[in-house]
Amino acid sequence: MPIYCDESGGVSRGVMTLAALFIDEDAAEAVLSRFRDVTGLRGELKGSRIDLAERALVVELLEKTDATATVSIALSATESKKGMDRGSHDINVYAALMDDAVSALLPSTGGCSSVVMDDGRYGEKVLEYVRREIAAIAGPWNTSQLVESDKLAGLQLADVLANSFYNRARVSGKQSRVAAIVQPMLDAGRIEMRILDGAEVEPLPKSVRAKKED
Repeated sequence: MPIYCDESGGVSRGVMTLAALFIDEDAAEAVLSRFRDVTGLRGELKGSRIDLAERALVVELLEKTDATATVSIALSATESKKGMDRGSHDINVYAALMDDAVSALLPSTGGCSSVVMDDGRYGEKVLEYVRREIAAIAGPWNTSQLVESDKLAGLQLADVLANSFYNRARVSGKQSRVAAIVQPMLDAGRIEMRILDGAEVEPLPKSVRAKKED
């Protein structure tokens, strides 16, 4: 089964999360299909675009599968070192979160078939560098791919998880309600939540720091 990875938030917001979701492709498609049948929503599923009831439905449908996930969160690690611009630090934190989440999840998978990363946020050089790093972590039996999130159900579900934990960590009027939505999967050990240490954030080579143009 693949591991699907997507992120939410950013260093400018003080919270950045990355979800690594281990789920069968057919199961992910079934979750997305059922969600659409119930809600009537079409198009790409994004955690930032759904309400609390819709978010709860996604998580409840995930609970009925064999899916497991690791969500890595940067809080104090989002603070950049003196002299480093936010854009570069955002990329560094993203790479560190990816490394942390995938490394933590891999041992419980028994050998996943591939690691699939969203191809939507950063520049080509950054994503290719991170893809190679994750491929090295995953081992020679795995592949690491970059795919646009609207192409795969698994990436869209990973987006909802990443966004849910972003909203769980960020102080707002819906913080406690989002926390209640994901708590059953945390209690069941189906989701592991990890906090990234700032010491784990290392700068990427200068040649790969350019951020994707909007």
